[in-house]
Formats: sequence, structure tokens, C-alpha cells
Amino acid sequence: MGNELGDTALRVYLLLVSEGRPMSIREVQRSLSLSSPGVAYHHLERLRRLGLAVKEEGGYVAVRRNGVVEGLIIIGSKALPRAAFYLGFSASLAASYAVAVAMKAIALDPMAAIPLAALVIFSSLEFKEQWSKLRGAIK
Repeated sequence: MGNELGDTALRVYLLLVSEGRPMSIREVQRSLSLSSPGVAYHHLERLRRLGLAVKEEGGYVAVRRNGVVEGLIIIGSKALPRAAFYLGFSASLAASYAVAVAMKAIALDPMAAIPLAALVIFSSLEFKEQWSKLRGAIK
């Protein structure tokens, strides 16, 4: 398994990030409907060993790493799929191209427009898939 987070450990991390406060083993177990406190403890300790959580007086707290964690962009207490960045970039590029064509600054070139449209479509599909997966992990 290495340094990868499994689905359950990722769910625990996202819970800690969203709560933003120390959580006990039993709170984590109940919040995520884990089968036992031992399962919650296992995943909390895994996060601690990976440097993604610390144990404090009141329980475990997420180490908030603004940046990328397991395909997610973590900003404060929010998590977005990494594909959000790619979708934003490709949509901005396509919008800039459309504005430039509309203003007649450049001519419409199908050899540029078609790949650009494909990039936006594929980025959208990837974002939708990752967003669904993220929402499923949080529930």
C-alpha cells in the first residue's frame, strides 16, 4: 500500500479536514459508520504516520496541507478534485479563444478550435467522475 490512502483513510482525512477540530476515535467511528473503534483507530494512526493528522488532547486533528493530497486540492477546510484545476484552465483557454475570435483579433481555425473543444469536454468528464467519487467518499 505504501504511502497511498485507501478509500476509508481518505474519508477519515476529509472528515477531519471538514470538522477542523479534534475528534475522538468514537466520534470518527460514528460519523463515518465504521464497524468498530479499532477500524477508526487504524485509519487515524495511518494518517498520523503519513503526517496528515496529529493526536492532541481532545483527539485527532487533520494537518491541513493546502495543495494536492491523493488527487485532491485541499484549500482550508474544502476539498476539490484535482481535475477542477484542469477544467478551469481549459475552460479559461477556450473562453479566451472564443473572445479573441468574436473580437476578430484572430480568425477561427478549426485545427485549434476542435482540439480545444475536446480538451474542455474531456476535462469536464474527468471532473464529473472525480467529483462523484469525492462526494461518495465524504458520505
